[in-house]
Amino acid sequence: MDASTLRDALIDAHGGRERWRRVAAIEAALSSGGLAFASKGQGRALEGLRIRVEPHARRVTLHDFGGEGGRGVWTPARVALHDAGGTLLEERADPRAAMGRPMKRLAWDRLDILYFAGYALWNYLSFPFLLDEPGVALDAATCVADDGTPRLDARFDDRLPTHSREQSFHLDASLALRRHDYTADVIGGWARAANLALASERVDGLRFYTRRRVLPRLPGLAAPLPGPVLVRIEIDDLRVDWRPADGGVAHPA
Repeated sequence: MDASTLRDALIDAHGGRERWRRVAAIEAALSSGGLAFASKGQGRALEGLRIRVEPHARRVTLHDFGGEGGRGVWTPARVALHDAGGTLLEERADPRAAMGRPMKRLAWDRLDILYFAGYALWNYLSFPFLLDEPGVALDAATCVADDGTPRLDARFDDRLPTHSREQSFHLDASLALRRHDYTADVIGGWARAANLALASERVDGLRFYTRRRVLPRLPGLAAPLPGPVLVRIEIDDLRVDWRPADGGVAHPA
């Protein structure tokens, strides 16, 4: 099986392109933390939130971010924080460039963690349909991991907000995601990670990964280190909002 055929089979196994095109937004409860966030001074910034991910619009909203009633809004070009009344408190254009400043290696502010969470959630909840986006090139030569299971290697260009240009997706025999390897460039070029998909849920025919643990990965080693846990991600109460189809039906068959 070549890379394009494997990608197509992967997409079909997660609900198919036609169903994905009908998605307006994905809503859920999120709790996330770990050493990566704590080391930046943002250890509890992503606990106990409601999220709304609009995959085709590339927009993510974090409700109760920064305090009860607060709202953080991510787009690739801008992040913004609003209070419970909707007043704009802070905003930042070109937030990824701002995270390249030397002081960001030591600590993040609320807009930094908002940017990281926004693009990461957009990537994770858009998998595997993300691999269909313009700007993603699949490595045609690598479709099988060392243990014989399917694997897709992809290169992302600058059009896509993501962890790093080169990423690998390890699958099981049923084409469920087992592990996602990347470097978290906004943390540092040393931040090689293995993002383990531990549980998933089907909602209206689409498959989403609801429990993840991110572990460090060293060059030259096939398996990640056993710890520490850099990031844990827990997603619950998933719901999909659908775009109306022709004739006004707002839910897929």
